[in-house]
Amino acid sequence: MEEAEIEENLKNKTNEKEVKLDKGKKLLQPKIDIVFQCLFSKDNEEITKSFVEVLLEEKINKITINSDKDLIRKKPTDKLGVLDLQLDINDKEKVDVEIQISDKGDFIKRLLWYYSKLYSKQMVKGEYYDKIKKVVLVAIIDFELEELEEFKEMETIWKIIETKKREKILTDDFEMRIINLKRAKAMYEKDKKNEKAQWMLFIDDPNTKEVSQIMEDNKEIKKAVVKVKEMTEDEEMERLAFLRQKAIWDENAIKAKGEQIGEERGKKQGKAEKTKEIVKSMIADNLDDELIKKYTKITQEELEKIKKTILS
Repeated sequence: MEEAEIEENLKNKTNEKEVKLDKGKKLLQPKIDIVFQCLFSKDNEEITKSFVEVLLEEKINKITINSDKDLIRKKPTDKLGVLDLQLDINDKEKVDVEIQISDKGDFIKRLLWYYSKLYSKQMVKGEYYDKIKKVVLVAIIDFELEELEEFKEMETIWKIIETKKREKILTDDFEMRIINLKRAKAMYEKDKKNEKAQWMLFIDDPNTKEVSQIMEDNKEIKKAVVKVKEMTEDEEMERLAFLRQKAIWDENAIKAKGEQIGEERGKKQGKAEKTKEIVKSMIADNLDDELIKKYTKITQEELEKIKKTILS
């Protein structure tokens, strides 16, 4: 099927709830990191350039994409600290775009590590510090970050700023942008011409009615949808994306189970501590051991241990 025919096929489905493939399959979700890495790459420079221009809100005249890493991983479960999308922009700044759909903890520290990796690797022995370029880190997340709960916006932008007057920025070399996919739809409903919100809805799920509507006016996102359709029809890509998604589901399931076990243990410990305090009070009131065991359901051995802690 030619690209023009694919585009026309997608356009004809804009009034449907979902944009589906011919075989009834759904388009792969670009928020799955392996899909994200393959879509925004040197092979798709025009799409990548358009996307990053919207992210940074600046015109890109020169771009170098992922010049020092292989994006295709043999193990979809293995992230290994690999940057999702690394770029050199206009010979003046380095950009790292990260996609993260589950909270693995210490996320801010992880972002700082990515930043430090990009910033420090620029320094070559014998060169001057003025050769180091600005680094911009963009994190696209699909979960609520505890540190940002007070903010309601889709995007927050962070710099190094003086804390008292909060006016002076120490350096322009550091910039961190955090974009929450869960807030994209609200931003889009508020302003349907907001291109950043449009791209985030596409990243989140290109199968939605909103993305079909967006494609009517946003040619760059339409190109991205066509490319994702091609990727979806590639059996190997579909397999890798499924394995990566399954790995994420497994991680989330393990995390949820661990939290449940921890909560149950916490409740048991809390109950045990409460029982212990009650027993101590009963001992202090000189109640008989049999009465204490009857009303607290503890064993004689447990009672003796509590008595020892009182005497020690």
